[in-house]
Amino acid sequence: MTASEFLADAKKLILMSCGDINAQMNEREVIHATTFFSLGVERLLKFVLAEVNPVFVLTSGDFKNAAPCLYKHQFVNGDQHGVTSSKPDTDVVSFRVAMQRALIFSAGVKENSQLLFSLANYRDILAHRPLSELDIVKANRLLAKDGYKLLNDICSERSLSVQEFFGTDHDRLRDLSRKIQSEEDFSRAMASRIEQHKALWLGRESQPEFIKQANDITRSLLASSGHDFSYVPFTCPACAQEAVARIEPDYDYDPAEKTSYVTGVFVDSINCYFCGLKLQDYEELNYVDANSIFEDGRDLV
Repeated sequence: MTASEFLADAKKLILMSCGDINAQMNEREVIHATTFFSLGVERLLKFVLAEVNPVFVLTSGDFKNAAPCLYKHQFVNGDQHGVTSSKPDTDVVSFRVAMQRALIFSAGVKENSQLLFSLANYRDILAHRPLSELDIVKANRLLAKDGYKLLNDICSERSLSVQEFFGTDHDRLRDLSRKIQSEEDFSRAMASRIEQHKALWLGRESQPEFIKQANDITRSLLASSGHDFSYVPFTCPACAQEAVARIEPDYDYDPAEKTSYVTGVFVDSINCYFCGLKLQDYEELNYVDANSIFEDGRDLV
């Protein structure tokens, strides 16, 4: 597929989700809207990659495979020496791999990476898991509050018309997103919450036994790790003590090799045992810039 084909498909699929998206959706509407929206966003991520280099979208991007997949129409001589594959693998990368690659080329993708992790999880549940595992309330909120912003962030940096993704629902969904953000005033709520935990710490910092217990738990977690998780320090935004961030790998499955492999890592949660602050939702993690953990290039898992 070409970049233009990925873009055209992204517009069609996202447009199919728009009619259902609202502040309060029933289960069927959430399932329908999340399915088409996530598939559309996946195509949009692949458009970002294909626009840079279409090879980046292929699961097998070596010359032997990529040349006949993408450029066979430009061949002027027969391949007598087997330089190219006679049966090229046309499979393209998954949502998760596309996201990890696209964030290198797109500030909009990087800024919304926590949201995209959540959307990828919802897509996987819809495709492979019991529907009962889908958090209807959170999926509803993601689509109604953040769906428009996600598309607008990516489209604006590439001079794409966001209206072409939402059609006649554009103004309604733009206004809905703004209304929910205004009503919730998430930043103000988070600031208030952080102040509350700061006050809790001020009441605890004079308790040596409590501090020792919190420090012991923190040290114990930071010294531990598992096969698919690790803990790293993160300065608590409330009390400035050492909090613990749980890092987990993001896996994808290679059907040809029948093996799972790591596509990237993400912050699953942040817990401070000194003031009790706990952060887990993507918005909370975005607010405290949890992804800054990865900026020093450490091998975290």
